[in-house]
Amino acid sequence: MTSLQSRRRKDRKPAESSRPLLGPGWRGRAAEALRNELKRPSLHSLLAAIVEFSNDAIFSRTLDGTVTTWNAAAERIFGYKAEEIINHSSRLLVPSRHRDEFQKLLSRIRRGRTVQSFETERVRKNGERLHLSLTLSPIRNASDQLVGCSTIARDITEQRRVREALARSERELADLFAEASVGLVLVSREGTVLRANRAFCELVKCRPEQVVGQALKAFHPEGAVVGELLSRLASRQTLHNVQIELRTSKGRTKFVLVDVNALWEAGRLVYSRWFVRDISRRKQLETELLEISERERRGFAQELHDGLGQQLGGIAYLANVLRQRLEERRAPEAAEAAHIYALMRSAIEQTRRVARSLSPIPEGPEGLMTALGELAAQTSELFGVRCRFACPKPVLVGDSAVAAHLYRISQEAVNNAIKHARPRAVTIRLRSDRDRVTVAVADDGQGIDPLSPKREGLGLSIMNYRAGLVRGTVVVRPRPARGTEVVCTAPCAEVELTKSGQ
Repeated sequence: MTSLQSRRRKDRKPAESSRPLLGPGWRGRAAEALRNELKRPSLHSLLAAIVEFSNDAIFSRTLDGTVTTWNAAAERIFGYKAEEIINHSSRLLVPSRHRDEFQKLLSRIRRGRTVQSFETERVRKNGERLHLSLTLSPIRNASDQLVGCSTIARDITEQRRVREALARSERELADLFAEASVGLVLVSREGTVLRANRAFCELVKCRPEQVVGQALKAFHPEGAVVGELLSRLASRQTLHNVQIELRTSKGRTKFVLVDVNALWEAGRLVYSRWFVRDISRRKQLETELLEISERERRGFAQELHDGLGQQLGGIAYLANVLRQRLEERRAPEAAEAAHIYALMRSAIEQTRRVARSLSPIPEGPEGLMTALGELAAQTSELFGVRCRFACPKPVLVGDSAVAAHLYRISQEAVNNAIKHARPRAVTIRLRSDRDRVTVAVADDGQGIDPLSPKREGLGLSIMNYRAGLVRGTVVVRPRPARGTEVVCTAPCAEVELTKSGQ
C-alpha cells in the first residue's frame, strides 16, 4: 500500500468509508470540509477544493462507464448537472462513431499505461460537438485493484478550429505557391534555394531536387550579379522589376524580371522571396522590332542622301549656273539667284545631317568609333561645349546591334548632360575588356543628387531599356570632383574575335 493511500485511510471517518469521494451534494460538503479543515487541513479536503475549482472537466467512471463524480467545470462544458449524469453511463457524452473508444482507452489503463492528451470528440447535452483533450488515470481500491478511472477533459474546440483554419490556410498557400504561373523561389540569406515552385523549375529545365539546395548564382551566367542583389537585400532594399538572366540545364539563357523582398525577424534576415517572370519572348520581339526600326532608319537615311540629297544638289547646281549667267549680264536678279543657291546649299547640309542622325554608324567593326567621334564633334559645334572622344586603343565591334545601342545610349547621356548639368566639357570614352565593351560619358556639370526625383527622368529608363536588350547594364554615378558619369557595359563576343582577326 502506498503512503498516499495510507494517509487517505487515516483521514477517512469510519462512517464515510463506503461513501464515494464525490457525489450529489458533494460541493456543499467540500466547502464545509474546507472551512473545517482550515485549522487542520487534510489531503482529502485539499483535493476536493482543487477538483471543484478546476477549469477542466474532472469526473470519474466505473469500469462499465458509469459516472460517479462530476465537477462544476464538467457541468459547464457538457451542459449536464451532477444529478443528471451521476449513476448514468458516460455513453451519453460519446458520439456514435466513438462508442468503443472508452473500452480501448480502458484496456491501455489495464496494461499500466496512462492516457495523456488524447484528442477526441464528445457531445454536449444540446447536441453540440466538442473537441476535447483527455487525460485518463486509473482509480484503485485499498487492495490495489482497478475499480475505475478518472478523466480530465480540456475543451480545445476553439484551439482546434484555429488550428484547422491555419492548416487550411497553409494548404491553400502551398497550392498557390506550387501552381502559380510565375516562378516563385525562397532563398536563404546565404543565397541557397530553400524552395522552388513548378513554374521556376520548368523555367530552368530542372527537376525540383536539382534546384532545392543549390546556390541561386548557379543558375546565372554571372554569379556576381546574384551576389550583388543579395547584398542589396541584406541592406533592407526591396527589388522591383530587376532584369537578370537565368541559365537553364540545357545551357540556354532566359531573360527574366524579378521582384524580391525579404523576411526579417528580430533584425535578422531569414530568407528572401523571389518572384520570377520569363520575358525571353518579349525580349526577342522587342529586339526584332528595334532591328526593323534600325533598318527603316538606315533605309530612310539612304533615301534622303541618295534621293532627296541628289535632287537638291541638282537644283543647287542649276541655281548656281543661273546666278553666274545673271552676273555676266549684270542683271539685278543675280542677287536673288545667289540667295536661292545659298538656301539650297543649306538645305543639302541639313539633309545630310538628318541622314547621318538616322543612320549614324557606318558599316564595319570600326563604325562605333567613327560614330562616337562624329557625335563629339557635332556636340561641340551645335552647343558650344568642349566635347571630346577618347579611345586609347581601337575598339572594333562586329555586332551591329550592340554598336547601335551603345551609340544611342551615349547620345542620350550627352543630351542629358547638355540639358540638365550645364557642363563646360563632356568626354566620351570607349574601351574594351576581353568580351565586354564599355562606353562612358562624363561631364563637369552641376551633377545630380542620387536621391533626387529627377534622377529617374533623365532618360534612364530609355538607357536601361536599350542596355537590357543587349544584356548590358547602365550605372549613373557622381564624379569625385564635379559632375556625373554614365557608364554602360555590354557583353560582345565579337570584340575579341574582331581584334584577333586584324
